[in-house]
Amino acid sequence: MIIIGEKLNGTIKSVGEAIAKKDSEFIRNLAIKQANAGANYLDVCAGTEASVEVETLKWMVDIVQDAVETPICIDNPNPQTVAQLIPYVKKPA
Repeated sequence: MIIIGEKLNGTIKSVGEAIAKKDSEFIRNLAIKQANAGANYLDVCAGTEASVEVETLKWMVDIVQDAVETPICIDNPNPQTVAQLIPYVKKPA
């Protein structure tokens, strides 16, 4: 069974608030909790305005990659955003 951690999502109120505050410790701890719970992949979704989405996703990916070795999937409805982030992710899903 493949388990995908879906909690790093800005549409979740607490995560959205952490993103708005640039609370890197919250994002880091959430990534660690999901990895320790057995997630094979971590889904990263900023859910921010399009004008800051790439920048915000890069910020989140940096934190997650620093915290865990778990591969990352970029979750975004815009294929251009995903294309910009794929080379940035060290361990893509």
